[in-house]
Amino acid sequence: MVTRSQLRSLQSLYSLWRSRSIDDSISVPREARLKWASELTGRRVESFTQLTSLEAGKLIDALKGSLGQPLHHERPSPWRRIRSRDDAQSAGTDGRRAKSKPGIIRLAGPDDFARIDQALHRLGWTRENFEQWLHSDRSPLKGESPAVRTLADANVVWWALRSMLRRAGLWHQQHTSVARRA
Repeated sequence: MVTRSQLRSLQSLYSLWRSRSIDDSISVPREARLKWASELTGRRVESFTQLTSLEAGKLIDALKGSLGQPLHHERPSPWRRIRSRDDAQSAGTDGRRAKSKPGIIRLAGPDDFARIDQALHRLGWTRENFEQWLHSDRSPLKGESPAVRTLADANVVWWALRSMLRRAGLWHQQHTSVARRA
């Protein structure tokens, strides 16, 4: 179901797009707007409130693209700003000896996996290389079935990959100024 913010964005962006349009021959803007939405979604749209969230996102991206506005990226940013004090504390200390809060386990999120994936890409590793490394004696995760599940696991793996990037000369300082500092 389309969200309120998507609905507002759609209506505002469409209005802006129409105001910049050359074609003034359309007498009923609502009908033109619904016809436009129907063409892009591939189904008959009788109201913007009938759109799914994905369809609304597609229409918003189409409008933003034609207006020259930046589009939202689907992948999470591995260098996002952490807004919560507790999350920032965990991002910097989970995985270090005696630094994690006892009894609190935070699961690794999409941004943590994106950060690891970016490091693997920069190292030129495949997923198979990564899995072999995790199961090797050099793995920062010890155990029978090492896997990145918690924020502590993700941090330990990230710090090891970051060290490899630095040794290989593939680390760039620009990442540390925006990112979580470890």
